[in-house]
Amino acid sequence: MRERVTITIKEDVLNQVDRIVDGLSIRSRSQAIEYLLSKTLSDYKIKNSLILAGGNDSIKGIPKKSKFLLEINGKYLIEKVIDYLEGFNAGKITVSVDLNKEKIKKGLEEKKISVDLLELEKPSGTIEPIMKMKNYFRDTFVVVSGDSLCSLNLNEMLAFHQANKSIATIALTTVNNPKDYGVAMLQGKKITEFIEKPKKEAGSYLINTGYYIFEPEVFKYISRKMKNIEKDLFPKLAEKGLLAGYPFQGMYFNINSKKDFEKAKRII
Repeated sequence: MRERVTITIKEDVLNQVDRIVDGLSIRSRSQAIEYLLSKTLSDYKIKNSLILAGGNDSIKGIPKKSKFLLEINGKYLIEKVIDYLEGFNAGKITVSVDLNKEKIKKGLEEKKISVDLLELEKPSGTIEPIMKMKNYFRDTFVVVSGDSLCSLNLNEMLAFHQANKSIATIALTTVNNPKDYGVAMLQGKKITEFIEKPKKEAGSYLINTGYYIFEPEVFKYISRKMKNIEKDLFPKLAEKGLLAGYPFQGMYFNINSKKDFEKAKRII
């Protein structure tokens, strides 16, 4: 619930507020003010964030280029994800890399972007990078897919996560054609199951955006046999009633094809 208020602000302060309106995660002056207030007043902080930027990151039609280093309005895709997390004060940021770690390291160095790197020898799924950070993630932490951009308000999602005392919360968005995705079945605030690329009417248009909030208790539910968050961990948590879904409205892009990339460049 929101209330309309009238305030008077100095022009130079207002100009600084306007500078953080990026058209994606913060789309208006009102949203910028709300974001700055919640960032200042909140006593519930994120201390660590992990960006998953490993695996086969090539895109058909764009040879010899990591998708994480594709430029959108003068910024690398991975740079935009980092900016997003920094904009919401999402703690210490670590980027997990493997196959193209040298290219990504060089790209970040050229842009003078300072983040920690978790360097793995080869792709082994999305569980391993999280487990590698187990000794460091002792408080609430965020995990983000490095090829996804969205206008999600992370502060609001964090408040939702806290209010529901969730072990894990997934940001969900609505798509017109759920048959192209894995859909989440939501009952109240809990995700009950996932249906991968449903051939028939699934009863849900909600999909996983690749933006997650976890509590360190989640490590109790991860076994050595698990490889992927989506296929192995989330179904187990859903079965136990431990997985929350946070639907949001706004822009969402998952850059997995040349078409996705071109669309993102036009809109963002």
